[in-house]
Amino acid sequence: MKYTRKGKIKIYMDPQSPKTLVIEDTGIGIAPEDLPRVFERGYTGYNGRTDKRSTGIGLYLCRQIMDRLSHTIRIESEMGVGTRVYLGLDTVEL
Repeated sequence: MKYTRKGKIKIYMDPQSPKTLVIEDTGIGIAPEDLPRVFERGYTGYNGRTDKRSTGIGLYLCRQIMDRLSHTIRIESEMGVGTRVYLGLDTVEL
């Protein structure tokens, strides 16, 4: 939300992938070179360094929680267009 000062945030179930929750915004987006590292502890990327309000802990904790629940999380983003976070809510049989 902090990177979507104008625009919209949508939350919906992905019609193409059952049991996948999508959180989508029309914010500033994430630079392509930052995407592979956004789930690393302490990594803030270009936007976080510019904005100086980022700690690099939020997405790291999201990944940790999703892993412990046997769920998945992935991000797609385009600079100036927005970001989509996909939460795979299917569970793994143990």
